[in-house]
Amino acid sequence: MTRKERNPKVKKVVAAVMAFMLLCIPAAVFAASSFTLQLSVKEALRGGSITLSGTTPGQADQVVVKVVSPAQTVFYIDVLTADGGAYTKRLAIPASQVLAPSGSYTVIAGSGGTTLTQTFTIPGGEEPGGGEPGTGTPTPAPTPTPSSTPVPTSTPNPSLPGGTGGIPASPAADVIPAGAGSASGAIVKPEAVEGGRYLVGADTLTQAMQQAAGSITLELPATAGETDVTLELPGKSMELMNTGNTALVLTDGVRTISFPAGAIKLSGDDQTRLRITFNAVWNDEAGALVTRAAGGDAAYAPTGVMISLTIESVNGSNTAGIHQLGQQAQVSLKLTPAQQAAINTELAGIYYLNGSSAEYMPGSIKGGTVTFKTGHFSTYALLVYDKSFTDLSGHWAEPAVKRLAAKHLVNGVDAEHYEPGRGITRAEFVALLMRAVERTGSVPSMVAPAPFSDVPSSSYYAQQAAEAAAMGIMNGYDGAFRPGDRITREEAAVALVHAAKHFSLPAGSQSNPAYADAQQISSWAAASVAEAGVSGLMQGDGTKFQPKKQVTRAEVAAMVSRLVQSGSSL
Repeated sequence: MTRKERNPKVKKVVAAVMAFMLLCIPAAVFAASSFTLQLSVKEALRGGSITLSGTTPGQADQVVVKVVSPAQTVFYIDVLTADGGAYTKRLAIPASQVLAPSGSYTVIAGSGGTTLTQTFTIPGGEEPGGGEPGTGTPTPAPTPTPSSTPVPTSTPNPSLPGGTGGIPASPAADVIPAGAGSASGAIVKPEAVEGGRYLVGADTLTQAMQQAAGSITLELPATAGETDVTLELPGKSMELMNTGNTALVLTDGVRTISFPAGAIKLSGDDQTRLRITFNAVWNDEAGALVTRAAGGDAAYAPTGVMISLTIESVNGSNTAGIHQLGQQAQVSLKLTPAQQAAINTELAGIYYLNGSSAEYMPGSIKGGTVTFKTGHFSTYALLVYDKSFTDLSGHWAEPAVKRLAAKHLVNGVDAEHYEPGRGITRAEFVALLMRAVERTGSVPSMVAPAPFSDVPSSSYYAQQAAEAAAMGIMNGYDGAFRPGDRITREEAAVALVHAAKHFSLPAGSQSNPAYADAQQISSWAAASVAEAGVSGLMQGDGTKFQPKKQVTRAEVAAMVSRLVQSGSSL
């Protein structure tokens, strides 16, 4: 094995030692004549590049190259391997003045205990520094800021509201120091660098993995949510976490995103990085995005709560977005007391803002925390959906209909009318009830086709009828479903009680009702009618249950609203 083929782990160790030497080497060290450093230009322009090159005594010597910015922060660092006694590296200069401020930059090269320096300038309003290109002469190295991380930061990306779309691909972003960040058990605090950028190194993650009991938590500071944040970690570390069945949790104390093992799948070499960029700042651009997604529907109202996330695999100048997750991630957002007071949580829900549409995402609001799951990331916002119908104004069922409309479980017969007194068919009832049950995640992924002779496979309720039959929630009559029949109160009671098993309902607190018309209740429905009364899912008129009476659209809204526990289930 040649020195050029040295094991990557050895190379990392060498890099760490040499980087430390660059920080600590005394000014009295002088260069050997065979170790040189040259710069291709004296003045580098933003958007252009500068080439660092030189010679080494050995054919394959390692050279640590570091560039210090005018603010004495690390602009770039890398470990180069000489080829035939010569080394070279082209360094791209970001086009942004924020990323590449005007002034004098110091290039420090170290190899074999010898340090050389050169300077170049990026022109602007500041006094340019000196330094001539050519063979470097031994000079005392300036005391650099103790850091080994590159400076380039996020640049605006108009696809995100006020967000960042990532970091410009440049050699300066290629290296994540192995020791970046700090680990305490399975809790990791990433290392902050300029521009809202955070890094976690391979050694730090390895240390956390040794202590992890199923997950590693990366804790960003509480102020991270006040601006755009970009987190980077080695792709190989993410692969190791997946192999070890270790979940990744990202949190700033207000927003928490939990990625199960295997949710983010990466492949690549040691230079591949995982970049996660998120933004939670509500601004005019976010408001405009919500307005476009609402499509002019006045029932939607913003709350000022949003989160935008992008996930990318980065290798050199190649960046690939990771849009679909291998497993669903769970997101939780804590509301402030002021937000809780201002938001009608019974009518609020999380929406995926997909360009010109808002897609409802089932979840929950409990104790001031919004929680939902997603298999892909983009921009999500907490919106209030307050739908009104002209024929429900002041009606006793209006609150229940509003709650279900906000959960996108019921619709009107048209944009303005609900028709609360109209009866509901068995087909309409099974479609509504099973939409609610599907939100619990308890419906089997595969069910047999509807086992009813009168349910065409093309009907809008066929899937729900099949699910209801497979789960024992609704059955037919001698092989028929009777989809066009109006559902009766005793039929609804049986279906509700069976469906309630899939919801986290509190224990029934009502007394066992004694209905005057109990003898009219069918024997197959008697137990369910009693249980529906005890649990509060259904109520009579005070004396009678009226088992054969048709259920109205107003009544079914009240029943399903009690089932999904308004205020707790989105």
